[in-house]
Amino acid sequence: MGSVAPFVARYEAGIDYLTCTAERGHNVAALLALSEDVLRQEVGAGAILKPWYWQGFGGQQAGGISSGFSGTRAIVRLSGSTARECAAEFIPSADNVSRLDIQLTIRADALGTSHAAKLYESLATRDGRRGRPIARSLIVDSRGGSSLYLGRRISDSYGRIYNKSAEEQKNETPPRWRYEVEYKRKLALAAARAYVGAVEKDTFCAGEVRHWFDRRNCTPPISTIPRLDYCSDARGSDSQSKLVKWLKVTVRPSVQRLALEYGWPDVLALLGVPLAYSDRYVNEVLGAEE
Repeated sequence: MGSVAPFVARYEAGIDYLTCTAERGHNVAALLALSEDVLRQEVGAGAILKPWYWQGFGGQQAGGISSGFSGTRAIVRLSGSTARECAAEFIPSADNVSRLDIQLTIRADALGTSHAAKLYESLATRDGRRGRPIARSLIVDSRGGSSLYLGRRISDSYGRIYNKSAEEQKNETPPRWRYEVEYKRKLALAAARAYVGAVEKDTFCAGEVRHWFDRRNCTPPISTIPRLDYCSDARGSDSQSKLVKWLKVTVRPSVQRLALEYGWPDVLALLGVPLAYSDRYVNEVLGAEE
């Protein structure tokens, strides 16, 4: 009788949650129009349309989308598969992104049902040899699920690793483990803009999550993925200078050709560049002539 072949690691990645707002008139209109389309799609797929209210906003909720209007501002929340499928459409029309969750879900022989507990113990061992330990907590529930939380909820970034198969009450061997990063405030906005600009969005998400956990000694078992370090280097640093040079040499010619055909406003909107920053972006980064 032959031996059983090992399970090859598989993963999928994407946006799992998005909260964005708009206050400028054209962006408010754009977010609300997009929301209406997605609400109709969710209802068409069997979701129930319900009223939704939150901190002065009033609107509707169906499936993975909640949308509201305050009289001057618009807010949209996307979750689950709706976030993954629609986030790239909403972000360019938002004036701000206050929360963005990015997930990487893995199935591999190396990740058994006790994966979170083993990571927790491993981090405890490392803390004795390193500097200030990262805040962490391990929660095990009665259904066999377990979750490891890294960092503090009030921070601008917060991580969690949990048994996705157990959460969905699916008997899978090996189970699916989800690595998830929750970005808030400035980090959320920076990550959202980078996501919109990424050509391979799932690859961007996988690299972003892997990088975050790798820096905290909880590297997901997938191959290294190049990641643009867009929000941790100081302005004027060597890495920033290299990035700006890359933009001018590699990106600028293509963008300028598109601008001649479509105009700068449309091109910058496609790139996810807020109109308030367009002049500086065009003149300083892309180096367009007046």
